[in-house]
Amino acid sequence: MSDSHFKNHVPCIEGQKNKDRLNEALKVTVVGAVTNFLLAVGKLTAGILGSSSAMVADAVHSLSDLVTDVVVYVSATIAAQEADEAHPYGHGRAETIGAAVMGAVLIVVGIIIVFEVIDRLMAGEVLVPTWPAICGALVSIVANEWLYFYTVKIGRKINNDVVVANAWHHRTDSISSVAALIGIGGAMAGFPLLDPLAAIVIVFLIVKVGGEIMWKAFQDLMDRSASPEQLEEIKEIIMHASGVRHFHELRARRVGGDIFVDAHIVVQPNISVSEAHNIAETVRYNLKDKVGVADALIHIDAEDDMTFKLMLVDREKMAEKVRAKAESVEGVKGVWGVTIHYLAGKMCVEFSLEMDDSITIAKAKELAVGLKEELLEDESIDTVVIHGSLTGAFFDNEAK
Repeated sequence: MSDSHFKNHVPCIEGQKNKDRLNEALKVTVVGAVTNFLLAVGKLTAGILGSSSAMVADAVHSLSDLVTDVVVYVSATIAAQEADEAHPYGHGRAETIGAAVMGAVLIVVGIIIVFEVIDRLMAGEVLVPTWPAICGALVSIVANEWLYFYTVKIGRKINNDVVVANAWHHRTDSISSVAALIGIGGAMAGFPLLDPLAAIVIVFLIVKVGGEIMWKAFQDLMDRSASPEQLEEIKEIIMHASGVRHFHELRARRVGGDIFVDAHIVVQPNISVSEAHNIAETVRYNLKDKVGVADALIHIDAEDDMTFKLMLVDREKMAEKVRAKAESVEGVKGVWGVTIHYLAGKMCVEFSLEMDDSITIAKAKELAVGLKEELLEDESIDTVVIHGSLTGAFFDNEAK
């Protein structure tokens, strides 16, 4: 697969995927916002008419959902923007920041509600709810459960953390409405304190979910790794790529709904640079195409270099030294293709000689052996491989 295919085909796929993700996220957010607005108005009316502090608290919770819907809408729009010079890794963290803001909003709303309930209790305002409050709670439970399943399905489908977080926000609405229903029913049955106590239980649930959402968002901001299942899939893709012997130093981090991968792959040590590059690009393409990785940085190794020290050798000086020694040998007309291999902490020098036509093959081999012995006097050189040619004949010689 050509490099131009990677450069032209993959960005096209990514652009369409980002557009599709954005459309799905905005659609589910608008549906949630409209539903939450209607629920907030209905529950507030039911709470006031039905004299239920738990129902009023639940209505405030639904109003907070409208705020988080705006956060989801804005963060999803920003996150879908293409990478640019100022944000070379894209804008995916906007989703994570949006989720953190949502968690913070939930916690603040919960704290406000609990203070209002405590103020009422301290003032001795314990009212007995009536039937409108019960009806409001039942409608809220059904509507929010539907919203939860619809939103979480879309969020997981497009791998959008902030949409999934919003789904759980809908689920907390449903749970809080259940608590409100119990409190309202208990208060109507002759236990008036159950209504404000239900409001406090609702607050606990709200704050708990808000804290969990913020914790997950902070983990993502600290470059949390991909899930174990995703890592296994990434490993399978790398190991099944043609030309990859094995790999090491695999790292995968999350940026919003995206995953970025770094990995070292080990290829055959004597293949060309262009072939090694093509293997790495194939791995990169497969990760983006089959696993949905946003981008991958693939480092090429000729061996597992985790246990070997770096050899700080000036390549040009070593190549010049080899040429100078080879050209000083009688009968050598030219030197080309000087290649230096660094394997197992040792250096191998490989090059080709063109010998004078008057020299026999036997004499050429003898001269090559002498040249290798001279080169091996350098302690930094472990192996020497010489390829030679005469008119119509070739010879190879290797020494260690």
